[in-house]
Amino acid sequence: MNTFTIQLTNDGVTLTPYLLDSSPEMKNTHVRPAVLILPGGAYRICSDREAEPIAMAFLAEGYQAFVLEYSLNENAAFPKPLNDAEEALELIRRHSNEWGIDPNKVAVCGFSAGGHLAAALGTMGRVRPNAMILAYPCILETMGEILPALIPGIDKAVDALTPPAFIFHTFTDTLVPVNNALALATALDKAKISFELHIFQNGVHGLSLAKSVTSGGLRSMKDEHVAQWFSLCTGWISNIFGEFPSDLDILLDEDIHEYSLDVQLGVLWKNPECKSLVLSAIPILTDDPGLQDALAVPLRTIIEFGDGLLNDKAARILDQNLKNIPVQKLHS
Repeated sequence: MNTFTIQLTNDGVTLTPYLLDSSPEMKNTHVRPAVLILPGGAYRICSDREAEPIAMAFLAEGYQAFVLEYSLNENAAFPKPLNDAEEALELIRRHSNEWGIDPNKVAVCGFSAGGHLAAALGTMGRVRPNAMILAYPCILETMGEILPALIPGIDKAVDALTPPAFIFHTFTDTLVPVNNALALATALDKAKISFELHIFQNGVHGLSLAKSVTSGGLRSMKDEHVAQWFSLCTGWISNIFGEFPSDLDILLDEDIHEYSLDVQLGVLWKNPECKSLVLSAIPILTDDPGLQDALAVPLRTIIEFGDGLLNDKAARILDQNLKNIPVQKLHS
């Protein structure tokens, strides 16, 4: 994994990418969806409880993750925070090839005031995310009374370009009342924008993942029932973005420069001349019942584990003979 911090245009605003490495063993994940995370904190702080732990949770699901520390306090008046989110989203898409991201599969995930900013990006941004994940979000304009600056009402900003939304809230949230989530759901329904809404019966404001790791040691910040929101969310977003492809019977690395014992048996099998050479040297492979399982394994490994298949001299000769065969363009 690679992580670093990028200074954005406005003072004190940073974007921290958390980027999973690409692996030849997982070719189906070379291009990943991404999530831009906006922590809560009443536009006064960006809560650590809703930042890196959320990024780690999405990384475990195969997403590239980004945490935005946006404009706060005296800089919290709109449109500054919205400009931060727009700049972050544009940066992610601009570097999508470099960072292994599908630019058409970028979600925004915001908590509380960060939920307001995420929803603002989805409804009034000059660029929009492809999906919104909103955790106990401030939505109503009246919530500006407890914030350092007035905020636009998101329920009034929903339009035809607003992306699908996943929203969760708790009925007993006294800091950001549940009518915020309900007002947004009503506006989305009126605009015919698809959404999934979960109202949990109990739970205080600011639960994050609702697990002990994000509880800060507080009993009130852990709730096993509310903690289901994350698996519900990833299930929902898989319906929006799709799953990582996993429909192959075998994964072969066909980007080779020469045939040799170090090439997978399945790749050698695709060249009739290579297959003939191998079977001449190791005829037992013709009737081996475990051959299908061995197709993804380099021939050298098969020889090493198959005691007595070939002596060292015969292996060297076979290796050289394979190298003498020109590599042909392979097709699955």
